[in-house]
Amino acid sequence: MKKVWLTLAILVVIVGIAGGTVYAMRGNGDTFEYDQKPVQTGNVESVVNATGALEPVNTVIVGTEVSGQISELMVDFNDTVEQGQIIARLDPRTFEARLLQREADVEVANANIQSRNAELTRTRSNLKRAQRELSRREELSLQGHVSMSELETDKNALDQAIAAVEIATASVTNAHAGLTQAEAALAQAKLDLERTYIRAPISGTVINRAVEIGQTVAASFSAPELFVIAHDLHEMKVEASVDEADVGRLRENLPARFSVDAYPNRDFRGRVSQIRKSPTENQSVVTYKVIVTARNDDLSLFPGMTANVDMVLGSRQDVLTVPNSALTYAPRGTQPDSQQSSGQPGGGGGGQRGGPGGGFATPEQRAEQLAEQLSLSSEQQAKVAELYQSSMQRMQAMFASGGGRGGAPGAGGDMRQRMMNMFNEVNKEIAELLDPEQRAKFDEMNAMRSGNRQSVYVLNETGEEERKSVVIGLQDDNAAEVVSGLAEGDMVIVRAKRVTS
Repeated sequence: MKKVWLTLAILVVIVGIAGGTVYAMRGNGDTFEYDQKPVQTGNVESVVNATGALEPVNTVIVGTEVSGQISELMVDFNDTVEQGQIIARLDPRTFEARLLQREADVEVANANIQSRNAELTRTRSNLKRAQRELSRREELSLQGHVSMSELETDKNALDQAIAAVEIATASVTNAHAGLTQAEAALAQAKLDLERTYIRAPISGTVINRAVEIGQTVAASFSAPELFVIAHDLHEMKVEASVDEADVGRLRENLPARFSVDAYPNRDFRGRVSQIRKSPTENQSVVTYKVIVTARNDDLSLFPGMTANVDMVLGSRQDVLTVPNSALTYAPRGTQPDSQQSSGQPGGGGGGQRGGPGGGFATPEQRAEQLAEQLSLSSEQQAKVAELYQSSMQRMQAMFASGGGRGGAPGAGGDMRQRMMNMFNEVNKEIAELLDPEQRAKFDEMNAMRSGNRQSVYVLNETGEEERKSVVIGLQDDNAAEVVSGLAEGDMVIVRAKRVTS
């Protein structure tokens, strides 16, 4: 039985090998039909997409510092209020009664002071009488008319009178302290009564009301939320969540646009105003909050709307474009350049290649070339040269540490990524040295030189696939900017379909 199964297994393997051979032989005789698209002039825009919720730029939550029952509501949703305006009232009766009690406590404290002052006056009078009595007895004692025991009694009486005065004086001081406490309690009672009036802390629009008349609010641990007031709904912001892979490409003041479901055919314009460095991690996905501010002059945008945001990294008008599908196409047995590790990264002067001057140049030469292109001052040029010199030293250190040729297998991709990070860092440092006009031009140069070299395929005169190397600049969802390598009208292969002969 085992021999039978072994024989069957061998037959299956032989049949499989034979079938594969036949299929391969058939494949050699197959032909292909190619879908081609032209290289043409168009517009390209590189964006970072994100979503977020619309909020007013400045909102204030209105609470209460005292507990009580809502007895009056003066405003409702969407009402406009002025700073200091009364917008609600707590039931004041408990606080009014407490105020009366504190006022009575102040009167009692004043009466107590009067009583203690009278007692002090009495003890001082007794002290004077004891002093006179002791003085008279001392004179009589010198004449031998008063015994020593009587004299001692008079001295003790004087000591008691002095102590009584001191006690009375302390009682007066204590009474004044009691008055101070009563007055402080009275001031607190007046303040609590005043706090039964809920006032608007800022001028704006009421966008939320969380209480009703008759509702009891407790402020024992934290102030409860009664209202939310937006300072100015004419200025809105979007808190967009941007993936960590994209946040490094963003910077403040980038133009942005967004849409909301309420107005699907309308684009709203804004700018990136802040990139928050506090990360948010959800299921191992790290995102960062990017704040986009926009005008809302017609008040069509409401707080809480979901916005689909495009932050524009760069745009090109009337440039040569090639379809993205041409960049991902590769003949059978090869791999598209877009799926391979990129070569030497470009950048606005960040590395030895692809800098504003191009080629292998010294830091001073590259700084001089950039100074000519951006009209840098001598001080700016010197600082740029220092940055280039520092980047060259760091790059040499990376290669010396084993990341260059002869390094560990598989380390090339890591080295490229480290170099790209270094180049991007240098570009950011250079941008901080520039004025707005210089920075705009520098960003444009970066975008032009940030293109990577990729391959497309065309059909030559004999109908065979021919590989062409191109440099790609900005890229959007549909097409990529052609920096060099193709001419307008060139037909590139985007897809091939096998036709069995």
